[in-house]
Amino acid sequence: MRNGTSHAVCLDIGGTSVKAAVVGSDSFLLPGSAATDLVNSHGSADEILGVFAQAARRALDFARGRGVPIAGLGVSICGPFDYEKGICQIRGLDKYESIYGVNVKEHLQGRLELSRELPFFFDVDSWSFARGEVWTGAGKPFRRVVVFTMGTGVGSAFAIDGTIVAEGPGVPWYGWISGQKYRSGMLNDYTSRTFMIRSYKELTGQTVEVSEMAARADAGDRHARGVFLEVGTTLAEFLRDHNLRDFKAEAIIFGGQISKASHLFLEPLRSLMKDVRSLKAVLPAADIDGSALKGIGKFVFDRIGTNLET
Repeated sequence: MRNGTSHAVCLDIGGTSVKAAVVGSDSFLLPGSAATDLVNSHGSADEILGVFAQAARRALDFARGRGVPIAGLGVSICGPFDYEKGICQIRGLDKYESIYGVNVKEHLQGRLELSRELPFFFDVDSWSFARGEVWTGAGKPFRRVVVFTMGTGVGSAFAIDGTIVAEGPGVPWYGWISGQKYRSGMLNDYTSRTFMIRSYKELTGQTVEVSEMAARADAGDRHARGVFLEVGTTLAEFLRDHNLRDFKAEAIIFGGQISKASHLFLEPLRSLMKDVRSLKAVLPAADIDGSALKGIGKFVFDRIGTNLET
């Protein structure tokens, strides 16, 4: 730990797990502080909130046990969510239904016996991930970056000079590319985990997870390779025609669990976007598992005015 480094307890809440760590203003996780808890997003409110609290408490205790002061807390979570007040607004998305309307911030403050003076912030999960990647990851060398998180759904964010932007040329509502109209639905319907699993089943009669599909593709399964190729082609054609030129994107970064198999879909992206003059790189994320934690940490430090050390 460097002298002068500030620290925040950070949570990255996904659909199946909660990651927590103590993040420093030098962009590093405090060694030994990172842990992951499984969460049943279809469980009761008490069960779900209990996992959130357990993850945060472990990180807080870790910091206290080592004499590390905590400057604030940050939570990266999917929407819809009232990020300013900390109130869950998720409904109809097959996850976290039981905490709809719950003020998660106040619940955790009470359950963890936190001072109301301790800064506590929430942010969009894809924005946190993007912020981490442009702060200290694959997006750092570039001024104008588009970042994707590919998983159960497809999230995205736009960044200019390290700052997330929610409006401007080429930037859709909330930076959500896959929420735009496409064919008979929206782009997310043709690029997500659900689409990939359904497409593979239609071709083979088998239902397999994307990780298994990737392994099969690497082993030469032409149907599996075809599904990844289709997703890459769909994204490339849509981005080329709708967002990249107006935004003047210099780099596209891919994160999320599906992006662990990015070698199977990045080539069609690169090939189909060669004529986008501003684009310099299409890359996998530098830290798929940790960038959201770093990004929500940076959000906390930015909000409380901490000088970052990178």
